[in-house]
Amino acid sequence: MKKARSKLSPWPYLRNNKVRTTALIISLSVFMLMIYVTNYIIGGIDEPFKKADVDPLGRLQIISSDLGINSEEYSSGEEFLKEAWKIADTACEKIAAQEGVLDCKTFAWQYVMLNSVIGSSSVDCYLFGDAKDCEEYLAHMDGKLLSGRMPEKPGEIVVEKKLLNNHRNDNNLLSYLGSKYEVVGSVESDYYLAFGITQPGENDICELILMEEGSTLDGPEACRKAGYDPLYYQNHETALKAHKDSLGSMDIVQTILTSVSGALLLICVAVVLSLHIMDRHNEWCLLHSIGFSTGEIYVMALKEILICIGIALVVGSALSWITVLCLNTFLYEPVGVAIHLWRPDAIPRICAVFLILIGIAQIPIWNGMRKIQTIDTIES
Repeated sequence: MKKARSKLSPWPYLRNNKVRTTALIISLSVFMLMIYVTNYIIGGIDEPFKKADVDPLGRLQIISSDLGINSEEYSSGEEFLKEAWKIADTACEKIAAQEGVLDCKTFAWQYVMLNSVIGSSSVDCYLFGDAKDCEEYLAHMDGKLLSGRMPEKPGEIVVEKKLLNNHRNDNNLLSYLGSKYEVVGSVESDYYLAFGITQPGENDICELILMEEGSTLDGPEACRKAGYDPLYYQNHETALKAHKDSLGSMDIVQTILTSVSGALLLICVAVVLSLHIMDRHNEWCLLHSIGFSTGEIYVMALKEILICIGIALVVGSALSWITVLCLNTFLYEPVGVAIHLWRPDAIPRICAVFLILIGIAQIPIWNGMRKIQTIDTIES
């Protein structure tokens, strides 16, 4: 009866050559770390802007209308604005009574500044008519007062704590609002919030429709049902489109930078991988001399590489998480920039680059297979 021949296993080499194996795993782990961190930094450039401009619109919509009145019919701008607020309040009552609407509030539209890692933008600052509207808006956005107090008088606003941290080294927070407004408290929320009580004379009077998160409410239709023609509206869909139009090029920049940095790192790792494979030549010749085919040797060598890559992915994941956690804790959070640690968009890029790396590894492996000789052939 023919005795079954033992199969080649990748584990003996990995166990008995810990220094070389560890060096390869570390190289691959750092490779993954660099790809993920690069994606984290570049991908997070526009994230604060999206969190400020788009995410809140999942729970509210903005409607603007001329309310059927003409400013020229009033003797003064002050008289016109006073009447406009009254009519806007009436419109809000009619809109709030409709199905799918939790509440509707009149507000004057202003802005505060937001700095990101690169560049700056603005955050909507909703200026309501009284303190009650401020309280109800904060509750709707699942926020809570953190320090100071809520607005009580015209010209007082509160802002989210991230916004305060965002401007702790400058005085640009109220660049749009000016000295007529004062921050009297900070709130805590998942969103970049800024709101307060309007000063007399603020224009751009609009209606803020508060709704359940994920609602498919048609804001313009709700406005028309209330008897007013919407001139402008903003919901999550329109805000997301505007965000992509203004910052969509960042996706291209992210892909280019990730590709370039990935290619450079790939070359370095490929060199390390080639040296690792070249060191195996004599061993492969010995295995071939005692009867193992080049196909069996190839499978063993490929398994070694795949095992190293698998371990490197686990180690690299841990290193990546620790690194971005440190960056977030010591760099971004102190300046009020909120970036998600988990970057699912980085996973396809990492997988693609490692698949390319496995493909490149076939070149030195196959080249090594072609050069395999038996000991007798080498000696002769």
